[in-house]
Amino acid sequence: MARFWWGSSDSKHKIHWGKWHKLCKPKEKGGMGFKNLEKFNQSLLAKQGWKILHNPHSMLARVLKACYFTNSSFLEAKIGGVGSFVWRSILWGRKIIEKGTRWRVLSGKDIRINEDKWLPRPLTFTLRTPAKVPKGTTVDTLKDENGDWNRN
Repeated sequence: MARFWWGSSDSKHKIHWGKWHKLCKPKEKGGMGFKNLEKFNQSLLAKQGWKILHNPHSMLARVLKACYFTNSSFLEAKIGGVGSFVWRSILWGRKIIEKGTRWRVLSGKDIRINEDKWLPRPLTFTLRTPAKVPKGTTVDTLKDENGDWNRN
């Protein structure tokens, strides 16, 4: 990156005027306003993942689902043995989505108690200690017939 901005080559080295992380700061904070291209690229790939999540009937989502995650959701999908460069890249972008997503409990029929992020607890959004329920048990089993929490 420095070679690009300052014109260095293998035979001729020019002065690097500052550390890259400082130059990437916004101008208002004393930087040069350069973009961190790696983070920018990852955010664009995360945007594609977001489109897969929110438009599951789009051509892109249907093709990727058929190829890479037929029996799971996008958030649970793995690279697989023959994951293409595009698929691996989208999964790299998915890391950003994973940091900020969590379930909003309505009926709770799709939310797994121990496996999914669903509690309003910062950082993990999961239980501190796993509940003693079979794997895959959903939150709706914790509610009564009226949809209220069964405190027992």
